Amino acid sequence: MSNNPYKLNWVPELSKYAGSIYIKILSALQDDIKSGKLKAGMKLPPQRLLAYTLDVNLGTVHKAYALAVKQGIIAGEVGRGSYIKAPSTSSGIWPNENPYSRLIDFSDNFPCLIKDEKILINGFAALETTPFLPGLFQYQQNSARQEHKETACIWLKRLGMEATPDRVLLTNGALHAGFISLMCLTRPGDLILTEALTSQAIKSAAAQMKLRIKGIPMDKDGILPEALEALLQKEKTAAVYLVPNSQNPTTAVIPVQRRKKIAGILLKHGVPLIEDDVFGALLDEAPPPISSFMPELAFYATSVSKVLAPALRIGYLVTPKKYAPAALSALRTTSWMTSPIMAELASRWIVDGTAEKLLSMQKKEIARRQQAATEILKGFDIQSHSCSLHLWLRLPEPWRSTIFEQVLKQKEVAVIPIDHFAVDRGNSTHAVRLCLGTPPSYLQVKEGLEIVRETLLHPETVF
Repeated sequence: MSNNPYKLNWVPELSKYAGSIYIKILSALQDDIKSGKLKAGMKLPPQRLLAYTLDVNLGTVHKAYALAVKQGIIAGEVGRGSYIKAPSTSSGIWPNENPYSRLIDFSDNFPCLIKDEKILINGFAALETTPFLPGLFQYQQNSARQEHKETACIWLKRLGMEATPDRVLLTNGALHAGFISLMCLTRPGDLILTEALTSQAIKSAAAQMKLRIKGIPMDKDGILPEALEALLQKEKTAAVYLVPNSQNPTTAVIPVQRRKKIAGILLKHGVPLIEDDVFGALLDEAPPPISSFMPELAFYATSVSKVLAPALRIGYLVTPKKYAPAALSALRTTSWMTSPIMAELASRWIVDGTAEKLLSMQKKEIARRQQAATEILKGFDIQSHSCSLHLWLRLPEPWRSTIFEQVLKQKEVAVIPIDHFAVDRGNSTHAVRLCLGTPPSYLQVKEGLEIVRETLLHPETVF
């Protein structure tokens, strides 16, 4: 603060940033919050005095503060000034009450809409022939019918995970399975490791359970085994939580040899794995689950939400034998059971081939949308593949992820910036995740991607 005649508690260092002055002020504000230099509750300098100190127009400072308010990082109160806001305790962004309320929504990671109503109608109509239909409206012994667990093993085998019914729990989706796994393995204050960039859901789960979370360095193929080894040697770790297929947000798919190395390292250190394979069924040739190389120390979670229909809310959790009683207790504590009716519908679809038909339809539409993204965003740094519901777009200079998000929002296109996925501070990459499944039509996907491309090509309209 060499030039600080009014002794302000914060004067941004603007020389290291590019763009308009108000963008520089906003960028410095974001970085100083991330670094901890500016803490929740701190009062920012009055706009007029900051403008005098920086020798800029008052309107420039006002514009920077206004954008920061829109981003939710500061709050302004008449008569009290502007303050740094506390971060959300959930560390997550959740779906809108109406996910289609915005014109084009690339922010929510939903599968493509099922448009064949006949499949849905036939599925529910067939439930009438269930011989134990009245029993589906009752509490279930061990929280699920044995028939549903046996069918779950068929689906799990399709994903490369061999399991017996006594090791399988039916859960309300993969995130619920993750919570159950964490309940078995952790206590408040414990450390879990995840990918350096991970989903808001995992970050939120850790926050809710008061767990510490640390990121494992990655490359385009997922976490680096040597980085995992180094962290386990240094840190007492309760569990490692990974998404090895179509990783959220980077879309990385860990190669089979690296999976074997990861399993070997975890077994060597005696650290349990929680493997979230919610996207695995979408891959044409998914490598074997990491859990298949270490079944005695791994919790393997998957669901039909991303690949068949979210409203089924049916997930499958394979537990190590020694944790099976604790996992069942955690399931009963959190929900007692999944809906037996939905479990019956999912089981019927798996057995009669409807699940494969729905999966094929989903994969075909995803590939179509990914092809459009490849063509429209050609020349930009994107990471994805034809089976992924989302893509990862690294932004060219001078774009910053939060600014890019705000500009697109003004054009009625929603994306999620890298900040929401970063586990640790100090990230220098600027990127956004685009989810291609949520827009209800292919034409809306193309329209949204064209807006993204035009915005990328014309930073001069902002900077």
